[in-house]
Amino acid sequence: MRHRPRKSQARAHGGALDGLVVSGLAELALGALTGWPYALAIANPARARALGIRSTARMRQWHLDLIALGGLTVLAGTALPDMPARVKWPLGVGAWTNAMSFGVLVVAPQAKDHPAYRAGVLGSFVATSTGFVGMAGEGVRRWRRNR
Repeated sequence: MRHRPRKSQARAHGGALDGLVVSGLAELALGALTGWPYALAIANPARARALGIRSTARMRQWHLDLIALGGLTVLAGTALPDMPARVKWPLGVGAWTNAMSFGVLVVAPQAKDHPAYRAGVLGSFVATSTGFVGMAGEGVRRWRRNR
């Protein structure tokens, strides 16, 4: 029977990554790609408008939020591998929905006043806050256990 390494051992040797880390990497990649339409919106506003970009400011927010939350998600999953699902899922879902809420406003700036949009953003903030606070709590628990 072949020995299977634990997740943390596999990760240290280039093996399996936590899904939260992969999610963050994908979010970072999308953030990098949104730099192109953002650059277009600055360099050629008329062309960007023809492609559907209605708000350059929201394009910038979307671009930066994807990068920031993607990076923080990678950091969280790397700093605290094997987080419990009650922390991992809200963090991953919240990071994506929080950033993507700006993407909606790129093409439909007026959506910010719609009750469904506001409810979605509220849910996103609850999920993101739950995830990051849960991550901090998990970090404290691990620190106490190992000191």
